[in-house]
Amino acid sequence: MAIESIASFGVPAQSAGAAGVAKANPGGSAAFGQLVQDLLAGEATANRAADNAVQAMAAGKAESLHAVTLAVAQADLQFRLVLELRNRLTEAYQEVTRMQV
Repeated sequence: MAIESIASFGVPAQSAGAAGVAKANPGGSAAFGQLVQDLLAGEATANRAADNAVQAMAAGKAESLHAVTLAVAQADLQFRLVLELRNRLTEAYQEVTRMQV
């Protein structure tokens, strides 16, 4: 039985937004700002897709109930991600303001 090195497995795939941010400015504040913008844009896109799917379902033009449910679930997950990011940033800011200099 041959044992292969870990390097032969390659790098796991990253999301398009995170990969672009990492290449632009790794570890910088500009990279974080771009990441936040990408998250907000993704949330807005998912929300529009869910709205369109629900409107299509109401008009009787939707392909399937499964597709509508999936679009709404994706929009919900994106919203929860943005909400959790906001909560964590708020907590971090409050902790920094409580630090004694």
